[in-house]
Amino acid sequence: MAKGQLTEAFAFPFCHPGAVDGQFLMHFQLSREQIIALGTMNNEEVEAWFLSLPSATPESITAWNEVAVNLGRPGYPMEETKIRGMATSYKHLADRNFETIFEVLSADDELIRSTA
Repeated sequence: MAKGQLTEAFAFPFCHPGAVDGQFLMHFQLSREQIIALGTMNNEEVEAWFLSLPSATPESITAWNEVAVNLGRPGYPMEETKIRGMATSYKHLADRNFETIFEVLSADDELIRSTA
């Protein structure tokens, strides 16, 4: 696979509005294509590109940082996504009480690593 391309397993859900990356794109008014194109850049180039965006103001970055750590909590984006995900994709974790999307993703990743 060439740098800057996604595997089929990640291509469909990548940047979906109900996912973390989709929330990021909406917040900063970016397109899926813009993010995929970043796969050909190194970290310094990505940072320079991002900070040059009109939507990447200090205020919007601060706002994203507050929202991002709370994704999935009541009153924040992805609250319903977390509920649906726990009933479908993450039902193997349903006995645990996660507050945020990142807690769910981290626990799932940890489980995958421990069984690999």
